[in-house]
Amino acid sequence: MSVASAVLAAASLGAQPSARPTAPIVADSGTPLAFDAFYARVQRFHPVVQQARLLAAQADAELRVAYGSFDPQLSVFWDKKSFNGIGYYDETEFKATVPTPFGMDVKLGYDRAAGQIINPERATPSTGLYQLGVAIPIGQRIVTDERRNAVRQAKALKDVADGDRRGVVNRLLLDATKDFGRWYEAARRRAIAREGVQLASFRLSAVRERVRQGDAPAIDTIEASLEVQRREVTRLDTEQAEYVARLAVSAYLWDDRGDPVDPSPDAVPSLLGLDLAARVDSTALPRWLAMAEERHPELVKINGRVRQAEAQRLFVGQQLLPAASVEVSTLTSGDRRNRIIAFDNSSENYKTTALFKSSLLLLKERGRFDQAGQRLASQKFEAARLRREIALDVRSATNALSALVEQLRGQAIAVEQSRLLLAGELRRFENGESSLLIVNLRERALLDERVRLAGLEAKYAAARTELAVAVGEPSLLAVVR
Repeated sequence: MSVASAVLAAASLGAQPSARPTAPIVADSGTPLAFDAFYARVQRFHPVVQQARLLAAQADAELRVAYGSFDPQLSVFWDKKSFNGIGYYDETEFKATVPTPFGMDVKLGYDRAAGQIINPERATPSTGLYQLGVAIPIGQRIVTDERRNAVRQAKALKDVADGDRRGVVNRLLLDATKDFGRWYEAARRRAIAREGVQLASFRLSAVRERVRQGDAPAIDTIEASLEVQRREVTRLDTEQAEYVARLAVSAYLWDDRGDPVDPSPDAVPSLLGLDLAARVDSTALPRWLAMAEERHPELVKINGRVRQAEAQRLFVGQQLLPAASVEVSTLTSGDRRNRIIAFDNSSENYKTTALFKSSLLLLKERGRFDQAGQRLASQKFEAARLRREIALDVRSATNALSALVEQLRGQAIAVEQSRLLLAGELRRFENGESSLLIVNLRERALLDERVRLAGLEAKYAAARTELAVAVGEPSLLAVVR
């Protein structure tokens, strides 16, 4: 069956246009490259995604570094001097410190000092001197200290890095979807332009036959030939546009080894995986707003920065207190006979150290505390601004997507009605009641309506991604409900 006859047959099958999109989801003959497969491939293999994953790995490493300040510390020291047969000294020192998350340090030590010339205060029993004690802050560092602050900062940094990672990936997916939509629209335009050339060429042959038989004026041949040339120029333009759009999409395709790949020569974009007729459920808006509040990368980042500022403010606030600490250790020399270390006389054998230090005016400390408070207030203002902007973005993206769904339905009706008008005009032309010019105009109108439908379908894919990015959850792209 010829293309023009197919148009007539399709128009005669029913008088009521369908309310659903009638343009094919696959742009042209060839091997379909489905949108959902393309999207999943970009999300998995693109180098930008791989780099973004490194941000999370770096944040994990920073957290391990921060926790490293709680590693138990062990030190061993030995010093011995002998000269001209005189053993001046022979000193051994062992220390182990176990930090705790509460700011208190547990300390275990062993000292042994002997020799003919030795400072009496360093002298120990022959079995050495063991000590077990704790160092407790009672001023600064009682609530937080450098170690606990570093851990809090690193945990917050992990959220900031996660927000950065997701933000980078979301922007990549949005760009990839838009470029895929442009390729889909370009491929649809090319397919429609090719079909337009076939229709015009078929009609030119039919007109020439009618002119030969004397059923049509010779000038109709010029009109039909002009239409072929006009559509051929359009086809050449769409071929170039489709080639450029294909190249743009190929930049997003990579394999699992990190090597770029190109679409197969006969690959054609397909919107399989997107339900073009699905309505947007307006009751889902509150759920999407709540989801954006929890998962949007920018909010994840700013919440992490707020926690960093809070931790820093708490830390510098501690510096307003005096630096005071107490270290208490119990001592024993052990028992050489049964090798038992018993701290059973701690009331007499102990060592105590106390420290107190404070600035009188606290000018530097108060200045740092004010600075930390201002940074915290600034981050909270930024968080409030971002929440408002993101909520507006979600509402705007939801409205745009809903409007596009209705536009798609309306445009599908326009395409079907244009088909009916063309079919009717062809009947009138066959009966001698119309002119070839009117038939060409009707057919151009149908081709234009189909091109507009393809453009709306491409916009729909981008709008779906924009909603997913606005919410901060790419999985929303799969099903909007």
